[in-house]
Amino acid sequence: MKRIELNQILGDIVAVYPGAARKFNEYSIDYCCNGNRTLKEALKDKDVNDNDFVESLNKEFREFLNSNEKYIDWRKEDPRKLIKHIVDTHHRFTFDTLRELDELILKVTRVHYNHAPEKLLVIHKLFGELKLDLEEHLIKEENDLFPMIFDYLDNRSEKKRDEIFSYIGVIESEHRGAGHILSDLYRETDGYKLPEWACTTFKLVYRKLQELEKDLYVHIHKENSILFKNI
Repeated sequence: MKRIELNQILGDIVAVYPGAARKFNEYSIDYCCNGNRTLKEALKDKDVNDNDFVESLNKEFREFLNSNEKYIDWRKEDPRKLIKHIVDTHHRFTFDTLRELDELILKVTRVHYNHAPEKLLVIHKLFGELKLDLEEHLIKEENDLFPMIFDYLDNRSEKKRDEIFSYIGVIESEHRGAGHILSDLYRETDGYKLPEWACTTFKLVYRKLQELEKDLYVHIHKENSILFKNI
């Protein structure tokens, strides 16, 4: 693909040009759980000119094609390799970041409670739900889903494939659930806009929440739009 068009599917765009994820995140375009929409459909409710957006995206895409940036087209790789990449890269990052944020958010809530009690309690609660859901979700993937896929790839049968896709339905539902919590966090933090009284720790919390959100979108995209479609 040499050019990105408005009628292309979001998931396909990110698969070919991973850098598009950064731009989609910037405009809160969900390319993972809703990655089956076209770019034009995704831009309908955004305050942006469609043609300007796609031209800007293509400018970045051309620079990417002319660069030496390492790119792996996961659609063409063995699913086993992609699973290892997901666990080693995204699962590890998620577990580590959740652990860090757990301590940081508790500290911020206690220290700055009187500045914005309702907002801080809501953020604390939403993060607690996200942490619990994601940790259980990743454990299920590593101990249930991924071994099922490995087994199927070594010993293919229609029964095993049906079992996998039944379980994938559960996993994709959990992906949507995580996406809803991330949207709630984005709303409750006013798009991660820092208050005037924000200390260094508070700034770190917002930065790490944004890093977690961006990585999760890429992580979910690789599973929903690539791994699950290549089994």
